[in-house]
Amino acid sequence: MNLSGLLPLIHSMPAYQSLLARIDKGRARTMVLDAAKPYLVACLYHDLHRPMLLITPHPEKARQLYDELTIWCSDKPAIQLFPEPDALPYERLTPDPTTIQQRLRTLSILSNTESTPLVIASAH
Repeated sequence: MNLSGLLPLIHSMPAYQSLLARIDKGRARTMVLDAAKPYLVACLYHDLHRPMLLITPHPEKARQLYDELTIWCSDKPAIQLFPEPDALPYERLTPDPTTIQQRLRTLSILSNTESTPLVIASAH
C-alpha cells in the first residue's frame, strides 16, 4: 500500500506551515497525537529534504513507526530502522547476524553524504 499521495493535503494547514517556519529557525517544539506521528514525520521528511533521526522510547515503538513510515514514504528508499542489539555488552551471547547486518547497513547509509536518510532508533 502507498499512502504518499495524501502527503500534500497538509500543505494547506497554517499550523503545518508555522511548524516548518519554526524548524527553519531552530525553534520547533510541538505536541502530536501518537496516531498522527507517522503522517507528520512523513510530511516533514518529504518537505525538508534533510537527514532525520527519530528516537522512540522502546524498540517495539521504533519497529511500529518504521512499518508505518514505509507505507507513508514508499517512494523514499532511505528509511532505515536501527535495531537494538540482541545482547548487552557484558552478556556472553552471540549477536544475531541479521541485526548486525542491518545496523551496519544503516551506519553505511548515514556515512554517505549524498543521501538524506530517515533513521528510526530506540533509546533502549
